[in-house]
Amino acid sequence: MAWTAAWSRKITEPVASLVVGTGWCMFGHERRLTLMSDDGAHRWTHDLLFTPHRVVVAGPHVGVLAAHGFTVHRFDDGTPINEGRAVSRGFSSLLARPGGGWLASGREGDLHLFTKEGRGRSRATRAPVRALIGWLDRDQAIVHDHDGILRLVDVGSGVDLAAYGDEAWTWVSRLDRDGMLLRGADGMLHRGVPGASGWDRIERVDSDVLEPTAAVRTTAGWVLLELDGRIITAPEGDAVHQGAALSEPVLLLDGDGAETLVGVTRDGLVRCWYGGERERIEREARRALVADGQRAADWAQRRRRFEAAVEAEERADWATAALHYEALGRDDDAQRVRRRGGEVDD
Repeated sequence: MAWTAAWSRKITEPVASLVVGTGWCMFGHERRLTLMSDDGAHRWTHDLLFTPHRVVVAGPHVGVLAAHGFTVHRFDDGTPINEGRAVSRGFSSLLARPGGGWLASGREGDLHLFTKEGRGRSRATRAPVRALIGWLDRDQAIVHDHDGILRLVDVGSGVDLAAYGDEAWTWVSRLDRDGMLLRGADGMLHRGVPGASGWDRIERVDSDVLEPTAAVRTTAGWVLLELDGRIITAPEGDAVHQGAALSEPVLLLDGDGAETLVGVTRDGLVRCWYGGERERIEREARRALVADGQRAADWAQRRRRFEAAVEAEERADWATAALHYEALGRDDDAQRVRRRGGEVDD
């Protein structure tokens, strides 16, 4: 799939988090939460006490991790639902729970379950994790531990239910509809589909040595954000954005799961790319807007010329009125004013 840069905008720095959905993109930056439409139009900005380092959207609610706290906000306008919860040193990772609610991991350990409104439900004792990767069902989540191993955990008790082999992965993407991407210690990429007791399938991806920091699943496959700020397709390695080569290394990347990518640089430059069918539709829509604009301009010009013809006729400037009417294709009116001016015999 070919990707085309569609628009860019500037937001205030520093930028710490990004999440993209169908028709929108949301940023955590400079103690603010900002929502844009996926055409770059600003929808709202809500001020916070701290810069949000993790933002997750679940239906009408937005889960936000900032400083030591976790709060839930309304998607419609960014206002908080309650005062939130806090733990020592704060939370490191957050997932929306299937069926409603939230799972957060503490920087000092433990797994915390919350209702969809952000009220605490339970806390399970567990060592700290690198990241919460995704769900197998409502009560079983996959975590990436600090030893690099992926494990399946019961979120209510914190008990490990399974380990996905003994390989230490240096980086793991979030779990998507058809699995996840993983980077081994040798820098090679793998694609895995987890099951309840281990891997249902895992395979090595034929690619160069990579250093991804984020991965986005699209209609055509995976797109990676590399450590140097480049955006490339996987496993093909085709460039979507050249990163440092353009002096614009992307810091964060996310997408709507289909044909829209949004990236943001450290200094707050937001850029959106459209791919495949969407790019074609948007291109045709832009052409239609240009054509509509030209038609509107032509109509406005014709109206001004007609008004000028009427004014010339009112002051008995028959020759000028006739020229305007001829330019408008109103030959009968042109002949009429010429007869009144004596230029044409009856």
